[in-house]
Amino acid sequence: MMAIISLVNNKGGVGKTTMTVNLAHALANRQKNVLVIDLDSQCNSSSLLVDNKFVEESLYDILNGENDDIGKAIYSTPYDRLKCLANEEETSALEFDLSANLPDNYNILRANIKEYVNDKFDYTLIDCPPNLGFFVINALVASDFVIVPVMCGSRFSIEGLTKAIKLVHYIQQEDDNDPTRVSNPDLRFLRLAINSIDKRTTMSKVILERLKKNFGEDQIFETNIGMSTVFHQAEDLNKTVIRHAPRSVGARAYRDLAKELCGVLGDSDEGE
Repeated sequence: MMAIISLVNNKGGVGKTTMTVNLAHALANRQKNVLVIDLDSQCNSSSLLVDNKFVEESLYDILNGENDDIGKAIYSTPYDRLKCLANEEETSALEFDLSANLPDNYNILRANIKEYVNDKFDYTLIDCPPNLGFFVINALVASDFVIVPVMCGSRFSIEGLTKAIKLVHYIQQEDDNDPTRVSNPDLRFLRLAINSIDKRTTMSKVILERLKKNFGEDQIFETNIGMSTVFHQAEDLNKTVIRHAPRSVGARAYRDLAKELCGVLGDSDEGE
């Protein structure tokens, strides 16, 4: 199985980084070779997975053309089978320069990573910034699938996911009469991933039912990630929840989500 999956939502604070890193570790525990690409210049995925003092080459060097060997920007993590393409804050400054050559530069990430990661990894998860700008479009052009994390305690998260799905549909469509249009007709919306749900609260119940009604139950992962302090505790220690508290409800939820993801994609079911 080779799949590049972007985690996208226009709204910040919906748990994209937490989901990216923990899902990646859960997949690695299923004997999958996994890469996390940190496309967010806040660099939270990089900080959780890689000791920054050892980062010499990064996504910045790849995108600005200073490094044509992607392998030099990919680092081992404390977790077997899981690696990280690290980022740095300076990458955000590249957007202005790279945007001067559009639509060609909407393909810059795909051109640099697609062949390499498909050869080396079973799953590549892209942690996207909380917007729908240049870098997110690059991620969608490079990806096979999209997961949209939704924080079930906030209606603003729903507004963000609606905009994200509209962008996905736009990228999927080709227009031979418009040479400036960027597209990836092979891109597939995979599922909504429910995050930070507290089924004891009315708000979470209302939002979950609204999502099921508007998008259909088959468009939502059955596995929900519940609200828990264990995730904050793990991040404070720069650990995944599976490493920090392997028997916790949160760790079990991510193991279940990884199993469900593999099933949705028709991947062979291998245990931990």
